[in-house]
Amino acid sequence: MSILVVVLLGVVQGITEFLPVSSSGHLALLETLFGFDAKSPEMLLFDLATHLGTLIAIGIVFGRLLPGFVPREATLVEERSGLGEVLAGVNKRRLLLMIIAATAATGMLAMPVRKYLEQAFGSLEVVALMWVITGTLLWVTDRKKHSPLDLDKFGLRGALVVGLAQGVAVMPGISRSGATICIAILLGLQRTGAVAFSLLIGIPAILGAALVESLHEWEVLKSGSLPLWCALLGGAVAAVVGVGAIKLLLRFSQAARLRYFGFYCYALALVVLVYSLMR
Repeated sequence: MSILVVVLLGVVQGITEFLPVSSSGHLALLETLFGFDAKSPEMLLFDLATHLGTLIAIGIVFGRLLPGFVPREATLVEERSGLGEVLAGVNKRRLLLMIIAATAATGMLAMPVRKYLEQAFGSLEVVALMWVITGTLLWVTDRKKHSPLDLDKFGLRGALVVGLAQGVAVMPGISRSGATICIAILLGLQRTGAVAFSLLIGIPAILGAALVESLHEWEVLKSGSLPLWCALLGGAVAAVVGVGAIKLLLRFSQAARLRYFGFYCYALALVVLVYSLMR
């Protein structure tokens, strides 16, 4: 892998993991355009490294909020994002139960259909359709002007529904962040709270997906020959870009401008469909 390819993939992972445009959809598109073999030892190891980078990005954004959910001092993003205010008054045990409930719902929905996803990754038409669905969800969410609930009032039932939305997002073209944030807002959760909850339930989801993939492809991973510098550089790029993507997501969500990402999804779906018909 050249430095240019490593940086490109790290940037794509860092941006699309958090912005509501589907990282899996972009991965499927890049595999087709550049002929990447997603099941090669090098690509599997690189994928794990970049996912670790996105987790580091979440840690950077939340800073000291993650250990106790109560900020002692502002960190990189919280001072202007409002994440500190959202989590400061939340019952920690209740929030932990909500995260567990959402994660369980995700696993119950995503695991049974995991083996069928390879076919979806091989069909650009399916990916394009899922991008249309993502774009429509973002557009509809922006039309909801009032979401009054904070995280404490959102409750376990809302967390379960958001977790199911996260499970649906295993389909390439369905954005994990987009699905979880939009469903939470449509259920009445305040916009900054929706972004915060999406990020928090993304931690076990990303870790779980990486673990499942590692166990499933353990023999392939053991035979991998990815240079250490590739993994470190790809993970670092994904982490740095991921922090910027989270900032941008917060800004667009708070201003009810998620539809702009929806327009991007529509445009990308159209381009992919035209490309698929012409090749």
